[in-house]
Formats: sequence, structure tokens, C-alpha cells
Amino acid sequence: MTSRGDHLLELVILGQTYQVRVKGSEAWAKKVGTLVDETMREIQKGTRLSDTTKIAILAALNLADRMLVLQERQKSLEAELEEVSSDVAKVIKEAAV
Repeated sequence: MTSRGDHLLELVILGQTYQVRVKGSEAWAKKVGTLVDETMREIQKGTRLSDTTKIAILAALNLADRMLVLQERQKSLEAELEEVSSDVAKVIKEAAV
């Protein structure tokens, strides 16, 4: 089911089942759940922590860091695109004269 409405979905994260309310695609929600689960498992394996709260906080920090890096990269690419677009517009304007 790939309903885009508001519904409950079961996600298994670090061996625990969670009922989460999903707004949008079930496939997307499962993808998000898988990313969280994989991140938490990597942290658990790398640190040998057993406290799921600490693992969850470290996972949240890890995912937030990834998100911020991507946001900064997007800003940089947008600025680069704006600069290139401006240069192209100048060339076109000069060619039209």
C-alpha cells in the first residue's frame, strides 16, 4: 500500500516495533525508518552501547550532521548556479547587441 493519506504504520527500529502516524507515502516512511534503523545499528556496533536512548541521540546527531552538510552543499550549488546563470545572461545580452 502506498497511500498518501494520514495512517498508522509499523516500523521496526533496533528490534523495537513502533506505530507511527504517516502523512504521505508508506514507501517513503519505510525508507526513513530503514535509514534510522541502519544508523542506530552502525552506532551500536561501533560503540558497543546498549542504552537505546544514547544510541538514538547519537543517531539523531549523526543524521542532523548529514542533513546540515547537504543543506550547505545545496546552498553552495545554488549560489554557483546563480553565478553561472548571470554570466550566461551577460553573454547572451552582449551577443544580442
